Amino acid sequence: MLALVIDLTGYAYVLVDALIALSALVAGFYGSRYLSNAKHAPTETPEQKRAAEQQQRQVANDHERANMAAFQIRDLAMNVASDVDEHNTLVKSISSELDAMKGKGSSDDVLSAVGRILSANETLESRLAAAEQKISMQAEELKVQQAEARTDALTGLANRRAFDDVLRNGVSSSIDSGNPLSLLIFDVDHFKKFNDTHGHQAGDAVLRALGETLPKVVKSTDTPCRYGGEEFAIILGGTKLSEANVAAERVRKAIQTIEVEHEGKTLHVTISVGVAQLERGETSINLIRRADEGVYASKEAGRNQTHYNYQGECRHVGEPIEPPKAQAQPEEAAESGQADTGNPAGLANLDDLPDRSVYSDELRRRISEGRRFGLALSVVRFKVREYAKIEAEYGSAVGKLILESVAQFIRGTLRDMDLVARFEPGEFGVMLPGSTTSDAEHVANRVSRAIANCTLPLGGKDLRLAVHWGASEFQPEDDPATMLARAENAMQESIFKEQAETLV
Repeated sequence: MLALVIDLTGYAYVLVDALIALSALVAGFYGSRYLSNAKHAPTETPEQKRAAEQQQRQVANDHERANMAAFQIRDLAMNVASDVDEHNTLVKSISSELDAMKGKGSSDDVLSAVGRILSANETLESRLAAAEQKISMQAEELKVQQAEARTDALTGLANRRAFDDVLRNGVSSSIDSGNPLSLLIFDVDHFKKFNDTHGHQAGDAVLRALGETLPKVVKSTDTPCRYGGEEFAIILGGTKLSEANVAAERVRKAIQTIEVEHEGKTLHVTISVGVAQLERGETSINLIRRADEGVYASKEAGRNQTHYNYQGECRHVGEPIEPPKAQAQPEEAAESGQADTGNPAGLANLDDLPDRSVYSDELRRRISEGRRFGLALSVVRFKVREYAKIEAEYGSAVGKLILESVAQFIRGTLRDMDLVARFEPGEFGVMLPGSTTSDAEHVANRVSRAIANCTLPLGGKDLRLAVHWGASEFQPEDDPATMLARAENAMQESIFKEQAETLV
């Protein structure tokens, strides 16, 4: 009998521990959900702001439900613990009576005491069974709430929280196993204009239609998600880039054929798609970024298209996947008869460089990307020292030669993802994605030193080149104009400082 009492008591304490753990799980799960949603809440447009506010209200309601559930579980744990204590007290009292009866009490007295112990056991067992049933119900409810927390209410697809978890696990698994992983991201084309024209209810109807269509046109092992607003993503586990491109075109064509009936109208939408495969040593953030660059390439090419990003280069889905052509090495250039210009690739053609307008458009895109993903971004402005004076003295042909030489020195210092553009005569702008001010200053100093070592024999004397420069790093409130203005101010300060030092 005593063994039975001990077994029940031990089981009860295990049950209490389970209740406390379940309570912590509920609170922790919804706490992390609240923080995650707050972190990813989009606020860039009025429509996204309204959606974010609605989402936060829903999160607050769910958080309150979780708190109530946690309190209920806590009360249940306290009740079970109280029942166990009461049972132990009763059993100890009866055991004391039995000890006192040794050699004195009748068999009837002993049987009565044992009967009371059995009755106490039955009572405790009944209460523990009821508690176990409540735990099971709470666990099932938590499972349902967890599924709801990872599902977008409008489309029924996985939400951003689920996307982050699945992609993070997918990247980790791909690194461990060596199996490929690809990511597909797309935007609904001109969705803001669509909402303005047809109303937000029509927009919601389109998004619901997308939610119904995507699971039908992807593999069961793929994970379609609503990434945010009119943005969607599909995580393609075990899928290499060529297969992902096929899947992307299948998705694009399927959405193109969707017909949404709304208020007597048949509505259609198209999408712009970007695709990327996880590359060696790459993080999930970089993978998202490259796929997103494919989306922008599709938009710039006219929308309703797919572009893939291979080794940092965006190409139309119809172009073959092959490594970018390597630049000729110095010895190869010599064999091919290319002139030795003092740099490995020859002089840069100014006409091939983007102008300030194109540079500003690309900078605006990178700023938006920086806000979304928290990525660093810096710009540098270079100005050839006394360029106007040099051009006036030696002519425009020499001036162009100097600018092409400087442009080549700049380009030779940059990465493939960086961008150099021509600004006003004698000035260049450089954009450095993923770079801080310190990184930008390092690049600028390297360019400055390289140019300072260059001399041009003109008019019987050697002309030594030099540049002024100024850098600025992206701030949350920036636009292209403010970033470039700060870089311009930094450059002017360096010029004034140099002039002051010369006077002294």
